[in-house]
Amino acid sequence: MKKRSEVVMLGLLRTVVISASVLMIACGGGGGGGGTMNPTGSSAVAIASSTSASSLAPASSLASIASSRSSIASSAAIAKIPTPDLTPDPALPIKDSPNYTSAKEAARFLAQTTFGPTAKDIDRIVRIGKTAWLDEQFSKPQTKHLLLLDQRFEQIGFVVQPEQDDSDEGYLRDLQRSDIWWEVALWGEDQLRQRIAYSLSQILVISNVSDVLYNDTRGIANYQDILAQHAFGNYRDLLKAVTLNPMMGEYLSMVRNEKADSNRNIRPDENYARELMQLFTIGLVHLNLDGSVKLDAQGNPIPTYDQTTVKELARVFTGWNMATIKNWWEWTESGASEILPMKSFDNYHDFNAKMLFGDKPIPADKTPEQDIDAALDIIFTHPNVAPFIGKQLIQRLVTSNPSPAYVTRVATVFNDNGQGVKGDMKAVVRAIILDDEAQNGYKNSPSTFGKLREPLLKTTHLWRAFKGTGTPTKLENNTVTPPRLRFYGSGRLMGQRPYGSFSVFNFYRPEYQHPGELKNANMNSPEFQILTESMIMSKASTLSSAIFWRDTPHDWLEPTIDGNWDVFSPRLHLDRERELSKNPAELLDHLNLILMAGQMSEQMYELILNHLNANKVDPTWDETGQMWARDMLVYEAMFLVVASPEYAAQR
Repeated sequence: MKKRSEVVMLGLLRTVVISASVLMIACGGGGGGGGTMNPTGSSAVAIASSTSASSLAPASSLASIASSRSSIASSAAIAKIPTPDLTPDPALPIKDSPNYTSAKEAARFLAQTTFGPTAKDIDRIVRIGKTAWLDEQFSKPQTKHLLLLDQRFEQIGFVVQPEQDDSDEGYLRDLQRSDIWWEVALWGEDQLRQRIAYSLSQILVISNVSDVLYNDTRGIANYQDILAQHAFGNYRDLLKAVTLNPMMGEYLSMVRNEKADSNRNIRPDENYARELMQLFTIGLVHLNLDGSVKLDAQGNPIPTYDQTTVKELARVFTGWNMATIKNWWEWTESGASEILPMKSFDNYHDFNAKMLFGDKPIPADKTPEQDIDAALDIIFTHPNVAPFIGKQLIQRLVTSNPSPAYVTRVATVFNDNGQGVKGDMKAVVRAIILDDEAQNGYKNSPSTFGKLREPLLKTTHLWRAFKGTGTPTKLENNTVTPPRLRFYGSGRLMGQRPYGSFSVFNFYRPEYQHPGELKNANMNSPEFQILTESMIMSKASTLSSAIFWRDTPHDWLEPTIDGNWDVFSPRLHLDRERELSKNPAELLDHLNLILMAGQMSEQMYELILNHLNANKVDPTWDETGQMWARDMLVYEAMFLVVASPEYAAQR
């Protein structure tokens, strides 16, 4: 793979060096258009992108969940608004200096634990070390999306908690939620917590692509907060919070799920029961601790459950409906119903005994909540949970193909944090991130270690590294809002949008193997599942538009944007990069560190540097000419790095 990528990169950069004018045409457009954001692009851009206590933690009570949600709903005034840090960056170690290796390792570490390295975070880890930085992140307060969203609704004149959906407002409401997601990802201080929550959102999936959750903007923001709340808690508690969450209830049709009634031809809905096992906990087949598939005497995989268990588990999840209604038959669209845990209605719950997995009984006459706790406890004790969830978290953070030994180490911690507790997420996260394979896999297993960078993470990395800031929006009543980070259309342009997958199976499957060399080598490549030909070109054009002409000193940047637009590239702050452009080698060294953790191959480095040297600023030009040449040099250098096949892989 590496050799093939190097050949493609060589061809690309030779083209660039031979014909810089083509690069100008390919990359210079875009700028930052409006809602459709259809930047100019060319084959050159497309080529650049295409190459490429007890053993079980105690379950949270329904009352405690409801209490935490209620406190969120009632304290919007205290929301801390994430803001970009525009203070000058510290000087990072230069190539071959004593701390340069530490800086490279810090940048790699941050790619695994945040939404992208920044100069300040690199400097922080160099000074205090990775373990101390992790401890700092574990102790940082959670940034609450729902608090910020409610505050924003008040600012723009929307009813925070409407009694009924307003479809005309639905789009604008979800724009605000999306803005907040991106602003927290870029500017939030609790980077590790939010990155883990993002990883969990790709396992415990809900989506508003369908009509089911289209108007449930507050509910989705609250769901994000639940994932973040439990990111450092216990996975068993998270399972219960998700199970009783009305967004999951709507998405996987557990809400209004009734016990069997043969007279009315009603059977319990099996949707949530099936996905809880298949996707959220144990998977389809029995696993060894190292994540490998167990086989029977005939060499066949052993199923984890059968249809009988699905039916029995479906009976557990009967009798639940929205918290704000008084009668089962009522329908509600209230904003409060989106965020409160569902409540039970005894008349619609199956109180008979259930039997899971053929030999795990749940006695009769338990309350609906006791039934759920009993079922979750049974599932949570299954030996598959640790390797099934642990491996997926490794894939989301570190590498698509962790070794069996790596999975075993993480699964072992998942099963027991050292104090007899299973599911301790803080211990699991620490085990994943500080494992030797996470730290040194790129050196010890260069042919298999790493992962394709997700489109969202490519984008956040770029904007965090270069201090992306929002743009004020102008609403239909001529009200001008504070700056917003507007990238709601990322699904259209990049193939990925937060809470925008097309099914409960996420954007891609963890076991997906791209046809050809990867599949032949039996290597997983999840993110390749959305790497289509059209999306390759669109991503390259979008990255081009996010770089060229987005630098803040220039007066062509729009003072406001239309409040209905769904995409607008942030303003970048490239003061340091413009300063370094006087010496192309120093500029490229800087980009190599902050974007690629110093992993740029010598071949790629030399080809880009040759191009930059051939187009460096001529001191004999007038001031305007030097400004244009300097800016173009910075833009081209940035684009060539982020569009390269080497950058495409996080290693």
